[in-house]
Parts: sequence; structure tokens; C-alpha cells
Amino acid sequence: MLLLPVLAVAGVALAVHTVRKQAAPPPAAPPSGEPTRSPFSNRVAGSGLVEPVTEIVNVGTPLAGVVERVEVQEGDQVKAGQPLFVIDQRMLRTQLQSAQARQEVARRKLAQLESLPRAEDLARAEAVVEQRKAAMQDAQSRLDRLNQIADPTAISPNERPTREYELANARARLAEAQADLAAVRVGTYPEDLAIARADVLVTEAEVRALETDVDRSVVRAPIDATILRVTARAGQFASASSGGGDGLVTLGQLSPLHIRVDVDELDAWRFDPSGRAVAVLRGGKRVEFPIAYVRTVPVVIPKRTLTGENSERIDTRVLQLIYRFVQDEPGVLPGQVLDVYVETSDEAAAAGPSIGASGADPSSTAGDDSAGSPATGG
Repeated sequence: MLLLPVLAVAGVALAVHTVRKQAAPPPAAPPSGEPTRSPFSNRVAGSGLVEPVTEIVNVGTPLAGVVERVEVQEGDQVKAGQPLFVIDQRMLRTQLQSAQARQEVARRKLAQLESLPRAEDLARAEAVVEQRKAAMQDAQSRLDRLNQIADPTAISPNERPTREYELANARARLAEAQADLAAVRVGTYPEDLAIARADVLVTEAEVRALETDVDRSVVRAPIDATILRVTARAGQFASASSGGGDGLVTLGQLSPLHIRVDVDELDAWRFDPSGRAVAVLRGGKRVEFPIAYVRTVPVVIPKRTLTGENSERIDTRVLQLIYRFVQDEPGVLPGQVLDVYVETSDEAAAAGPSIGASGADPSSTAGDDSAGSPATGG
């Protein structure tokens, strides 16, 4: 009879033990690396993104089409004007040939008009005038001979009107021939020449536009640079773009390297451009790179460069500072994130914390002096 109560108590104890074991929080994962530390007692901290001195240049295509071939690969050194990739040119070249043919026709028409009057046309018109003069003189002679007949009964009543009509017709035909000769001697009227010249200009503009498009279909490097990334592939359809986003080819000058530092706007007042600055490699290995101040971006913007830390603030605005690596080859790559510390002046440190418009302590985002990591301060 005592067995049942004992089993019940044992079951309850086992259940309690199981529930406690399952409800216990999992052990914290060990940190991937020791947080970086500031070498300065008074400092402003920020996250720095490594970038080329020219910044990242994303190259797109001004013309939509199928990529015919890619001329470069990652790591290549290119000169300004060197082809990067080529968009299919077959349709453009066909249109160019058609435009060139129209241009040739327009030019020949203009040359034809400018060559007027031609000697053979002038000679023909003059011969027609002489012929019409002879015909008029013959008609006049016939009428004169008819008028010399004294006996009116010797001629038909219709003869005189017929001869008069022939003379009038001959005079009109002579006037027509003389007008044609005058027109031939003038050549081409200025208005007609102006139209022909305008046609030539229109066709020349069409040819130049298509030649420009053929040249633009070969996308070239805008600067001397290193190819950082190539996403263009032969046979891929490429939409016309300004190169925004990732681009089809990404490039930049890697000497010297720059680092773009995001400093929380609440710490911006403490920044001293003349202060010493270092960029510290993340990941536990303590490697510091001396960096030199270049310029300040004169606008405060929303934070865009994220470090991935759990405690990182993303609802903040930052002042961007541009520094350059003093070393020629620091051993870091564009896109890499480093922690950056900038020494502040003694006057700024002595002023102590200042309450900003939001009521927050600006120094609170600089991090703990013992750890000095800027990850949470942006």
C-alpha cells in the first residue's frame, strides 16, 4: 500500500525537475571576438566603412539590350576609356547603314541642285528659243505674203484668220521658250537649295546620333580604377540605367583607401578634425591603422551602414567623416567595417556631457571607456 504514494511523489519530483530543466535559459554564446578598445581616453567613436578614394562607382548601361560580351573580370586594372562590356550592336549598325544611305541620297540631291545650270541644259534651251524664233518669222512671212495679194477673191475667206492664228501661236511658243531659257540660266532657286541643305543636315544628325549610340553600346571605364565586382554576363538582358544600385560593373581607385565614418549626431559636437584617429580591425586581433582626416560631409543623414550588432541603434542620424589610410596597403578591402576612434580635445572633454535637444546625453553613445566599442553608438 505504501508503493503507490512513493511512486506518485517520485513522478511529481521528476516532472518538476523536467520542467525546470526545459525552462532554464540557454547558456550565452561566447563572443566571436573581444570588443575593440579605444587608445584615447577622450574620444569620439564611430563605425567606418572602407571605400575607394573615388568612392564606389557603379557602372550601368545607357542603352537597354543583351550583353554581347564582357571584357573584364574582378581584380583587373583598367584605364579610363577601356571597354568593360558591350551591348549587342546588330540592330544599331543596321539602322546606321540605312541612315548613311539616306544621307548619301540627300547629299547627291544637293550636289545636283548646286550644279545647275548644266551646259547641256542651257544649250538645249537656247536651241529651242532659236527654233521658236524661226517658226514665228515663218508665220509672219506667210501672213505678209497673204496681205500682198490685191485680189480678195484669190484667197479663201478662212486663209487670213488661219495665218494670223499661226503667227500668234508662234509668238506665244517663243515667249514660252524664252521663259524656260531664263529659268535654266537662273539654275536652282535659293529656297530649293535651302530645303536640300536642311535635308542633308537632318540625315547627318541621324547618322551622328546612331554613331553615338553604337559608341555608347561599348560601356567604358570612366576613370583609372580596379574592377571590384562584375555582375554582367554574356547573353544577359541589361536595362538602361544610370548605374545606381549594384550596377553591372563596380570599380574604384584603391590607392589610397578611404574610410567613411558614421558618428552619432549627439557626438558630433565633440569631434575635433585635428585630433589623432585610428581605425581598429574587428574580430579579436588587435590591429590599428593610423588614418588622416580628409573632409566632413556637410549634412547629417539617417544611418545606413549597419554593423550587425544586436545592440546597434538604427533609428539615429549620423555625421559622416572621411578619413584616408596613411599606409599605402593597409590590408583591408572596400566594404569592410572597422571601428574608428578620434581623439577629442581637452576642452571638449572638460566641458563634460551636454544635453541635446532630445534630452539625451551625447557622450552616452561613445561607448564604455573600458571597452570603447562604437558598435552601439553608430
